[in-house]
Amino acid sequence: MRGVFLCLHGIGDHCRRNIGHYERLCKEGFGVITYDLMNHGVSDLDEYKMRAHISNFGHLVEDTNDFVLFAKRSIYTDALRYWRKHHHPRHPHRRDSNSVSLPELPLIIAGTSFGSLVGLHTVLSGEHKFHAGIWGSPTVGVTWNPMLWAQSKLAKPLVAVFPTAKVVPAVQHNLLCRDPTFLMKFQADPLTTMDMMTTRSGHESLQAMIRLQEDERVMNADSAFCAVPMLFLAGSADSISDQQAAIKFFTMMGNLDKEYKLFAGLYHMVYEEPEKEDVLQYLTQWLHRRFPIKAPHYAAIFTGAASEKFNGHSMSESHFHESFWIGTCFMSADGVDKARFLI
Repeated sequence: MRGVFLCLHGIGDHCRRNIGHYERLCKEGFGVITYDLMNHGVSDLDEYKMRAHISNFGHLVEDTNDFVLFAKRSIYTDALRYWRKHHHPRHPHRRDSNSVSLPELPLIIAGTSFGSLVGLHTVLSGEHKFHAGIWGSPTVGVTWNPMLWAQSKLAKPLVAVFPTAKVVPAVQHNLLCRDPTFLMKFQADPLTTMDMMTTRSGHESLQAMIRLQEDERVMNADSAFCAVPMLFLAGSADSISDQQAAIKFFTMMGNLDKEYKLFAGLYHMVYEEPEKEDVLQYLTQWLHRRFPIKAPHYAAIFTGAASEKFNGHSMSESHFHESFWIGTCFMSADGVDKARFLI
């Protein structure tokens, strides 16, 4: 097993839509853990009761850190124990036959679109050690102009009075991807939301971008942030994310191991484009160079949903498979209602 992926979806999206992508990572020797951000997918709604609404960006980072802690304690620890039992049998001279030594698997954080903004802030929080960061269609900044500056100033009083007012233009579906089949399925998916963005969501996202761009640790080569190898995957025809801002952010990063790969002609959803195999092969090669493997691998997928806190949750049952393991956890604000594992 090469490592474990933590995957973060974009705004208005949900984690279960990307099962095919997770299975591909499993075939390459990586386990996958993922969950629906608050107000997304099947996760809880906050007090505003609105899908895809961002009340507080910091809460998304806190939820992500809580989910990682939950996963380490309750999910892939058991998967590792199973993997070691079958692929690394107990040494004949070990006295304690019941002990199972669990190595620290590399933890790779990956975010798509808005998920990249959440992911980068999660790395900066320093609560968990990440061994790599993969950012697809990075949405990490904006290129300032007089109109945008004026709108940002007007947003503060508007957010205070009308936090859920939908005034930010919605993303045009046809700009997401050039695959008509994907667009049809995406629009028909009851768990996706592509409505106009609320004033609070826009303000919280913009402020998160500003904090990211102004954080000195991003430029400090000696910081823990800059010790993380990072790969950016973007489409040259992406008109949703601000490419200039993303490239500027990439340039200012002090990471020694960093790469920005621009795929000619691709739209925003690089993992869904007709040329997605080129993107996945490039990602796979990048990962294999940094996370080699010398033994047969076991991989797993866990998908969850955000509740108020992940702490203290336990899994009711678990089943494992040599190729991949898919777990779906249904959570409420009071805790885990049901854990179901599918082979």
